[in-house]
Amino acid sequence: MAFALIMITGLILFACAPVNMDVYVHMMHNQEIYLREEVVPAFEAENRVKIDVRHYELTDRLHEILGDDNVKPALVKIPFDKSAALMQKNILMPLDSIISEEDLEEFKKEYLLMSLGALDGKQYLVPRKFETRIMVFCKSKVSEAVLIWREYRDQISTELKKYNGYGLPDTYLLEEDPESWDYYDIFVVGWIWANRTYYGKKMARIAHRGQNYSGTSLRIIDRVFQLNGDISEVNSMKGDGVIDAFYWEAVYVSAGIFNPQMWEKRWAGNEIWQGFGRGEVFLSFMTQLDCFFIHGTGKDGLNGFLENPDDMGVATMPVGCSMELNTEKGVPRRIGKKTISTGGWWWGIPKNSPAPAASFKFLSYITGVSALIQESTRFGMIPVRKNVLEDIQMLFGGMWISDIYNVSLKQLMHNGNVTIGSDAAFEKISSLYLEAWNDIVVNRNWSSDKMIPSREYISKLLDTKYGQKITEMASVK
Repeated sequence: MAFALIMITGLILFACAPVNMDVYVHMMHNQEIYLREEVVPAFEAENRVKIDVRHYELTDRLHEILGDDNVKPALVKIPFDKSAALMQKNILMPLDSIISEEDLEEFKKEYLLMSLGALDGKQYLVPRKFETRIMVFCKSKVSEAVLIWREYRDQISTELKKYNGYGLPDTYLLEEDPESWDYYDIFVVGWIWANRTYYGKKMARIAHRGQNYSGTSLRIIDRVFQLNGDISEVNSMKGDGVIDAFYWEAVYVSAGIFNPQMWEKRWAGNEIWQGFGRGEVFLSFMTQLDCFFIHGTGKDGLNGFLENPDDMGVATMPVGCSMELNTEKGVPRRIGKKTISTGGWWWGIPKNSPAPAASFKFLSYITGVSALIQESTRFGMIPVRKNVLEDIQMLFGGMWISDIYNVSLKQLMHNGNVTIGSDAAFEKISSLYLEAWNDIVVNRNWSSDKMIPSREYISKLLDTKYGQKITEMASVK
C-alpha cells in the first residue's frame, strides 16, 4: 500500500543528513537482541537513519520518559495497561498528523483490534503484539483421563458434594475435546491426576502462576470475566462473578486439584514450564509465548521442556460456571463464557518525536508482513496483521505453531473488547486481588474453621474487608 504523504516526506527527509532515532523498548533479552542486531541494521541499510534501541525497565516510568523535554524518543513500545493514560495525557502523536486520513483508513484495515489504540476518534497506537491466555495441556494425560474418568465418577462426586451439596451435575460427561470443557471438567481431570501415580508419585498436577505479582491477580480477574463479571464488578470486587472466582480457587486448593508448589514456591511462568518438563504439571493457562517456551523451537534460547513436544495440546479457555448447582435440575446455576482479558503491547510515536515521518516508516517496517512472520515464528507473538492471520496454515504448515496461533485467535475473538484497566487506580485494585487470593486461598481463610470453603464466608469477607479497602481507595484523591 502506498502512503503518498509519508513517502514524499520521507524522500525529502532521507535525502538530507542521516536522521538519528531513539527507539524505547521493554522486551525479553533475546527479542531485544533480535531487534538490535537483525531488524534495525536491515532498516538502516535501506534508509538514511541511525537507530539507537534504548531499553527502559519500569513501565511505570513511561510517562516520565515521554514527558521529559530533554528526551525525544522517535518510537516507543507501550503496554496495554498504560496506553489509555498516555493517550489521555496528550503526549502521543495522532497518526493522521503524519499521513492523510485516507491513507490512515487503509492502514488501519490491515491490523487487528486497531480500535483499542484510538481515543476520541483519533488513532494513536499500532499493535505490536497481542497477549491472551489459553489452556495448555499434555494430550496423552487428557486422553487417559477421558478413558478412565467413569471409574472415579462416584469418588469425584462425593468430593464435590462437600462444596456444592450435590456432586457432579446430573448430565455430566467429560468431553474428549478440551475445547468443550468448563470448570467442572478441570476439577474432574485434576482430581484424577492428583489421585493416580505418575512418575513414581501422587501429586496435584494443575497449576497457574502463584508468584506475588500481577500475573497471579490477572488469573483471578480473568475468572471474573469468565463468570459473567464486567469491569465494574472487577473494580468494585462485588458480584457473583467475583465471589465465584475466589470460591472456585478455594475449592481447587481444598480438593487438592492445584499443585501446592504454585504458592509454596511462588511459581512464575518459567517454573510452570519446568513443571511440565518434570511431569509435575499436566495443565495450565498460559500465553502463546509460554507455549513456545514449553514446546521449544530450537532457536533463540527456546529449547523446550517436554520430553515429547508433540504431546503439548492447546485449547481456548474453559467455560466459566458456578460451583453452585440448581438442585432441581442438577446443572450449574450460572453459566459463564470463555471470555478473558486481552493484553499486549503497542507502538506509539511521541508528540516530541524528532522525525515523525521516519518514525512511522520504521513502525510500518517492523510491523510489515515479512518482519512480523519472522518474529512471530521465532518468539511466539500472535500476528497483528489480518493477512498474516488469514494465512496461518500456509505460513506455518499446519504444525504446532499454527495450532497455537489458531487457538489464540479464537480466544481473542471470545475476548472481544475486554481489556484490563489502564490507570493507577486499577494497579491498586489488581494488588487487592493478589492480597485477597493470598488471604482467602493460600492462607485458607475461606471459612470460620479453615476447613471446607464456604461461599457465604468468602462473600462476606470480600464485601467487608476488601470492599472497605476499595472504598478507602476511592476516597483518596
